[in-house]
Amino acid sequence: MGRAFVAKLARQGARDPQALAAWIGRRKHGRAAFQRLAKAGRDDADAQRELMGRVRPGGSLSRDLTGFSDTELGRALSELTPGQAQRVAGEMDRRDTAARLPGARPDLIGLSDAELGRRAGTATGPELAAIADEADRRQKVAQVFPGGSLAEDLSRMDENTLGWSLAYARPDEAERIAAEMDRRHPPAPVPAASGADTVDGQLADRATVDELLGSSPDGWAHLADDRPDPREGMSSTERWLADREQEQESARGAYSRAQVQEMYREHVYAQYLAAEDELRGVLLSRDADRQGIDPMSLFTGPSHVAYARASEELKRWWQANPRTTLAEYQEQVTGQRTAAGDTARKSRGDQQNRL
Repeated sequence: MGRAFVAKLARQGARDPQALAAWIGRRKHGRAAFQRLAKAGRDDADAQRELMGRVRPGGSLSRDLTGFSDTELGRALSELTPGQAQRVAGEMDRRDTAARLPGARPDLIGLSDAELGRRAGTATGPELAAIADEADRRQKVAQVFPGGSLAEDLSRMDENTLGWSLAYARPDEAERIAAEMDRRHPPAPVPAASGADTVDGQLADRATVDELLGSSPDGWAHLADDRPDPREGMSSTERWLADREQEQESARGAYSRAQVQEMYREHVYAQYLAAEDELRGVLLSRDADRQGIDPMSLFTGPSHVAYARASEELKRWWQANPRTTLAEYQEQVTGQRTAAGDTARKSRGDQQNRL
């Protein structure tokens, strides 16, 4: 009779529950049938002990679980510690992942090495190739995930193996694999920023970003060669005037009003940070500071208001780092002079002359 039945008899107060269970078994099944059942039970127990000797030799879980079948790991699970059972669960997760990949053979993935070997003995053609692929997968898993976790040293693994292992890796392991790939192929250094506190620097930075992210015209510029030349038949003077007009038109259309305003906000903020850093925060006059004026507001708007609220240190700083209004900034971006820009420059010059 089974161990559960023996335990039940013990709880009910039997003095020798095993003997009582054997007597009940003989009475229930007959002597011959009971002996057959007892032999089958002993055989099952022997097979379980043999399996556990392979799964957990010396009490420690085998470092390589890839050679055991799904059935064997399932039979061993009830006799494992929580930590050992977690490793078995990790191996089963990797098998589930493998079974979902294109061209996978779940019927082979769940076999033991011995069962796989027996199939290989009679297989030919595509079936033999599939068995070889499964054997190779197990070898890679054992190499990349020894003991159920990603190997400590990834430097000796080839890149194909590292890329293959990403499908089986936990998130933290995938980060380690990505870090190893970055170490082998470090990204090119990003060019140093020219600085958004000046218009030229800001435009240079934007051009650098466009160059890094944009596509090269080398592959398609030749398509424009078939277009007719709009200046054909013009004199040299007419060509010069046409080129000049096109440059001005391109400058006006290079940025929309919203884009210029966004760029101006970036420029003002960068100039404010630079001034605050160099002047250690001394940007406002005493009266403006008492009134709670936002120091960043000094970097935009009318010059006479800004100079009235600025500290002496900031006024001197503006001499070396000119304060730019939106009208002036738009002129510098588009290359087109405007009346509003002229007014802003005159106002700034007047304020500087009073220093």
